[in-house]
Amino acid sequence: MVEDPSLRAGDADRDAAAAALREAYAQGRITQDELEQRLDGVHAAKTYGELAPITSDLPAVHPRPTVAEDAEAVRHRRGLRAAWASWAGVAVIVNVVWFASWAAAGASPTYYWPIWVMGPWGGAMVLATLTQRARGDDS
Repeated sequence: MVEDPSLRAGDADRDAAAAALREAYAQGRITQDELEQRLDGVHAAKTYGELAPITSDLPAVHPRPTVAEDAEAVRHRRGLRAAWASWAGVAVIVNVVWFASWAAAGASPTYYWPIWVMGPWGGAMVLATLTQRARGDDS
């Protein structure tokens, strides 16, 4: 969306333009002198019309994930790992209980009831893990 060039630019607009210039400098698209000159222009710009020409010859900058987004992804992965650890712990416990009852029964075949504990929960965990990977959070 192209803004009306006569509208006043805000601090966020100037910050975005300055970030685009710094990224262009980091990529080697402009020199340090150009960076300094353009940053002076960005800080002096009062309208969108004054701000636009400063970065018009540069490709669009694709924003990198913010620290908050990275932290959220890390929290989500940790939560998923904790859920898998809980599932594994419960699976071990129910299997130990089943095995103990099987051994106490004189080694006669008994119904394998732990599947009703581990199965649905494990299926939900697999879906959650695949959903996370489909979103790209598993980096």
